Amino acid sequence: MPSLANELGYHHIMAEGHAHARRDIALLYVSRFLRLFAFGAVAPILVLHLRKLGFSDQLVGSFLSLTLLGDVLLSLVVTWSADAIGRRRVLAAGALLMAGSGIAFYLSSSFVALLAAAVLGIVSPAAMRVRSSSFSALPFSQADAHAPTVGPFSAIEVGMLSQLVSPDARVYVLMWYQVLGFVGTSVGALTSGFIISQLEKAGWHVVAAYRVIFLVYSLAAGIKVIASVVMSTHAELDAPAKPTATPPAEETSTDNERQPLLANQGQQAPSVADAILSSPEEPAPLPRLPLGKLIALCFIFSLDAFASSLIPNSFIAYYFRLSFNAPLSAITRTFSAGSLIAGFSQLAAGSIARRLGIILTMVGTHIPAQLITIALAFAPSLASGLTLYIARASIASMDTSVRGAFLAAIIPAESRTRFLGIINVCKTLASAPGPTLSGHLASWGGLRWSFVICGSLKILYDLGLLAGFLKAKLEH
Repeated sequence: MPSLANELGYHHIMAEGHAHARRDIALLYVSRFLRLFAFGAVAPILVLHLRKLGFSDQLVGSFLSLTLLGDVLLSLVVTWSADAIGRRRVLAAGALLMAGSGIAFYLSSSFVALLAAAVLGIVSPAAMRVRSSSFSALPFSQADAHAPTVGPFSAIEVGMLSQLVSPDARVYVLMWYQVLGFVGTSVGALTSGFIISQLEKAGWHVVAAYRVIFLVYSLAAGIKVIASVVMSTHAELDAPAKPTATPPAEETSTDNERQPLLANQGQQAPSVADAILSSPEEPAPLPRLPLGKLIALCFIFSLDAFASSLIPNSFIAYYFRLSFNAPLSAITRTFSAGSLIAGFSQLAAGSIARRLGIILTMVGTHIPAQLITIALAFAPSLASGLTLYIARASIASMDTSVRGAFLAAIIPAESRTRFLGIINVCKTLASAPGPTLSGHLASWGGLRWSFVICGSLKILYDLGLLAGFLKAKLEH
């Protein structure tokens, strides 16, 4: 029986045996935590802050949609230039932009200035929302309200992590990468609620208190600059090739549950490592998705991304405030608890996917979460609404790390950063109209219908994934 350490990937990761790999992985984890801490601090107050500045519901929705469109251009520039310029340099530059954006939000009340700062500093629904956008081509996922996602820079980090470790360790390294993101989001939300409540007790105006949170955002970004700069050259694309790590003895036994990634006629089915977690640099050929299936994936994941964009955490906070007059402290505590629960649920993702397979893991956890999303629209009280939010958090994003490993295996290493960036751009384009629609629904007194539309579309996404790929043998 596999030990708990194996189920959580400890032996896989430590089997790498490269000090530089472990050091760079640790720095990337720090970077992930800091970025999600910053986004977690800002997410509960972003829409509330814009409304306090006097922007209408429609204008706030347009603001968020425009930042998503701006993210498209930024993502293209960043992901297509990162390997040429240097991944570490690009991550450091992105952190500097984050810091500048936070300062702009602290100093300015101008719609145009804040919009420019939000685009450059990734203060957008792509950073605040639900499914790991850069993590999954199958989605932010980062997209239920709990899978943190963060613009184009996660695509770079995922590419670096995938390169630093052997295929067998990849799914576990990415799993912990996701977990650290959830923890960062949780700590950020708690910190935000605590600071604002203390400042309001001290007599600060609510807008001034909100602005302090944007300074915290800048401070976290400044530390992230340092973490990016001190990484080694092994994280770059042209780093020396790394030998494949030998899996632990417990994992080398024959496992009848392991199935091929894609059926190849006339060829023997590859093992788990060869299928889901194989690397293009290895001698074994990597199975490719047919063009038709690739187009189908782009369509259904764009549908998922659009649904996610209807209810970023910023709008969920606004919904609780509008519908139940919820205090900010209750909202931030609930968001924090939701992120922690979602993070802990990630720890079971690798084990569940190995037993049920990728598709059944994705669909089996996602459909119940979307039924809860729809139920949120009809919550009769604040207590029931917050309870439903927590219940949704517990299952909505369990598949994120598994899908990240899947993408890392399909895309060749030399193209990984660019391809992940293109995938994110498609999802971001699909997401752009969502906040505008929710903003109009809010102005008409119908923000709750955003939850109904979101949950319904996501169930269609799940059914499409099940119908199109269940028989493709994407078993882990």
